[in-house]
Amino acid sequence: MPRQVAATLLWPDATARRASACLRSSLWRLAKPSTPLVVATEDALVLGEDVEIDFRRACAFAAAPGARPEALGMLKADLLPGWWQLWVQAERDWWWQARLRALETLSDRFRSCGDHHHAHQAALAAVQTDPLRESAHRTLVELHLADGNPAQAVRQYQSYRRQLRAELGLEPSAHIHELVRPLLR
Repeated sequence: MPRQVAATLLWPDATARRASACLRSSLWRLAKPSTPLVVATEDALVLGEDVEIDFRRACAFAAAPGARPEALGMLKADLLPGWWQLWVQAERDWWWQARLRALETLSDRFRSCGDHHHAHQAALAAVQTDPLRESAHRTLVELHLADGNPAQAVRQYQSYRRQLRAELGLEPSAHIHELVRPLLR
């Protein structure tokens, strides 16, 4: 990141000159570990190559073939909450979609391994991230049915149906309706 951009982001109310001075001072005060956290050049700041970034780990979890419970916590997290710069918004939009797909995939992986507890957690995280995402609700309905909880499957379906009607005036797809149709009066 260019130094001036970093200074402006970190000290938005200061003049450009004062923000640059604050950045220089802060960089000078950083602890000097054997591997640097931030590498400062004359005009840019770069994270040290040994710095571990949770977003990169979360992306790796999203792409990983296995079902690991520690992935759930990372995939639930928003990207840079409270930051409203355009570049953050674009990354946040991408991450939102990627993590929804990853949570649903993770739920399927846990279910295929017989770990219904973590499968439910992953599906619930997807529903909490996007309450109108039918595929996430469908996954939960399927999990409830697989667990032998038809009443919970119907409640999940009806809750989704009410929310979809209230917010968008739409009906659930025939696919999710077919899952619970035999249970409905």
